[in-house]
Amino acid sequence: MITYEDVRNNIEVKALVEGAQKQLNALGYTEHSVRHVTMVANRAAEVLETLRLPRGKNRTGENRRLHA
Repeated sequence: MITYEDVRNNIEVKALVEGAQKQLNALGYTEHSVRHVTMVANRAAEVLETLRLPRGKNRTGENRRLHA
């Protein structure tokens, strides 16, 4: 299983985030690099934790799926 720390410490992911920040800097945006990515990752973790359902079927017995 790939963990959050695996992703955070991956040199390719780091290079991607740093490259994206350089592009944003050129467009005049403020810091959206590691700080922003970390904030988004933490928010995603909160959402996933909130949505955690039993494996396979939801509480009503239906197959799990997200509704728009």
